[in-house]
Amino acid sequence: MPPPDADPARHYHCFMGNGIDSVLVGYTGAMVAGRAQGNLDRCYWYKADRYYPESRTAIIPGRLPREGQPLHMDGAPWHELAPLARTWYEVRHVGLSLNVRTTQQRFVPSDGTLYSQLDYGAATAQVTTFLHAGRPLLVMHYRFDKPVTFRAYGAAGVWVVEGYDANPFDQVSYSADSTAIKYKLGDTTGLITLGITPEPAAHGTEQNCIWQEVEAQEITHYFSVADNHDGPLDTLSLEEARALGYEALLAQHIDAWRKYAAVSHITIPDEPFQRSYDYSLYQFKASQNSLSGGLPVNNLRLTWSSHVFWDAYFMHRALLEAGRLDEALEAVRFFLRTAKQARKHARDDFDAPGLKWDWEVTHKGEQAYGTWLHQKEQVHNNASYANMIWGYYEFTRDRAYLTEFYPLLRGIAEFFLANVIEHTQRGYETRPLVDVGEHVTRVRNEGMNLTGAIRILQLTARASEILHTDNDFAARCTEVSSGLMDTLNLLYNGTYFRSAEEVDTLTLSSLAAIYPMSVIPPTDPRAISTAHAYRDKQGSGVLSAWSSGILATIYAEQGDGDTAWKLLTDVASLICNFGGMAEYAYEDGHWNMQYFGTAQAAVCTAIHHLLLQAQPDMITIFPAVPSAWPSCSYERLLAGGVEVSARFDRAANLVQATLHNLAPDPIKSNVRYGKHIEEIALSPGASKSFEWQIS
Repeated sequence: MPPPDADPARHYHCFMGNGIDSVLVGYTGAMVAGRAQGNLDRCYWYKADRYYPESRTAIIPGRLPREGQPLHMDGAPWHELAPLARTWYEVRHVGLSLNVRTTQQRFVPSDGTLYSQLDYGAATAQVTTFLHAGRPLLVMHYRFDKPVTFRAYGAAGVWVVEGYDANPFDQVSYSADSTAIKYKLGDTTGLITLGITPEPAAHGTEQNCIWQEVEAQEITHYFSVADNHDGPLDTLSLEEARALGYEALLAQHIDAWRKYAAVSHITIPDEPFQRSYDYSLYQFKASQNSLSGGLPVNNLRLTWSSHVFWDAYFMHRALLEAGRLDEALEAVRFFLRTAKQARKHARDDFDAPGLKWDWEVTHKGEQAYGTWLHQKEQVHNNASYANMIWGYYEFTRDRAYLTEFYPLLRGIAEFFLANVIEHTQRGYETRPLVDVGEHVTRVRNEGMNLTGAIRILQLTARASEILHTDNDFAARCTEVSSGLMDTLNLLYNGTYFRSAEEVDTLTLSSLAAIYPMSVIPPTDPRAISTAHAYRDKQGSGVLSAWSSGILATIYAEQGDGDTAWKLLTDVASLICNFGGMAEYAYEDGHWNMQYFGTAQAAVCTAIHHLLLQAQPDMITIFPAVPSAWPSCSYERLLAGGVEVSARFDRAANLVQATLHNLAPDPIKSNVRYGKHIEEIALSPGASKSFEWQIS
């Protein structure tokens, strides 16, 4: 349940992560049993790649069987993320239990920390909560205005066994001193540890939980979940944490997040979207697996169980635009680390050469989608991965990187040429495949698959040309992609691109040619009419932050900042109290899921495109600033190998910009603001500044 003074339509528990561990924290500054808005999520601790044992059936949230399929089939693992643990507390004063009456909470992305002010009536408290940036450790620090009796609890598994909330463990045992719970989860052995300072005066085990109690005014509450995949299974991590103490742990944590936040920054004149943007960049890193580099939609069960699939592209694009190159490079290295599994999938399941990543994969490269076995016939995720591989080069102009990663582009192209693309009497086409709606029935020349095929072949040919290698294969890619463009022309019905040749409807696949696959220019008349048609359709449908972000990006690329901004503000109701964003809202206004990284990333990219755009040999400063904005600015966004900082101020009638070459080689390009076009030639490390009057 939301806190007493919260807006139910905005409230959600606070998501925190460190790449492996993730938690939801409620309105008390710790975990709470009540569900968040929409009755979707309770507060649990999750770890990436820690799944329910296959022997233990769990109903999949949002993934119920389609077209009569069972939830589980022999030999079809699901890899459904397991809720591992929870921790909470109770407060008493003069023997009376106290409940929260009012609460004010603020999450600071640059600190990675939640700050709560709580009123219990007989007492008030300030709570600082963080999931440590580098440890499997949740820390909650309480400062009460008077001494209270404080009891901290810890437990394994779920609050209530109901529906899809099933306890995942094969075995659970409790320590005699009420500091630890040992569990067995398939082949994983884990340890849940609880500690408080000052030293507890009492402790116990009851109703499947451990507790510790102290009377004090200032209390630190430690909670940790570690397992044998993290390292030696013992309590040293918690003992070490207690020895370091709250202040030192907080300083470590904040230092890590502030270094990340300092890489770049934007300022826009809209508090909800500024808050959502800042939170989103925090969330993308908080969700990124620190071992594999894989970018999942999120690390919660309702956001597809920490698996990597095509949505990774949107977060990767936003990270690149915001200059988070370390995270962007690790995300692409995920494909190097799992190339062996991709080659095996292509060979064993399709009898094809090259590389084919399964529809959803775990951070170890395993198939993740269980009984939805038809999903392997959806291939645009691999084209999106090619977008990611190329994107890092596009934003850095690093030839050494492209040399290292070119074999991945070539491998994906090999698979598409061998298995996805057919040469028919009409020319080159894509064979019947699963569409973007994930239906079992296969569709020929489906828009996302078709444009994805074009994109991967175009990118491979372009990379080959830059590297002066593999000329014959590049020529083959160019020939086939040109033929596929002729097939794409058949999808345009005079008003919009149909979702597939035999499906005269508007879907996300209709936009794919414009973005994210970018195989026709956004100013192409077909792109303009398709965008208008999609906007008209969306205006009468369900609110979707994901599709609104994609469409707003297209309008921004067309120079129409006002329409782009209107598309974004129309979905402002999907932003929660901490800045997360839902994918879409139901007709009753409830969200389907919060902290949906794909939607948040698409919106971030749309905002970036209002501020900065890059085309071959052209960097455009403030290409689509909404007319209602009095000012905006950014520091160190990336475009075409160049780091750009700029300020737009209507009152001063002034635009200023500084461009800095981050690439290892000289860059020649044009810089445009409005009607002003300047040529630049920047050697590595060089900068150049401009100043214009507002057009």
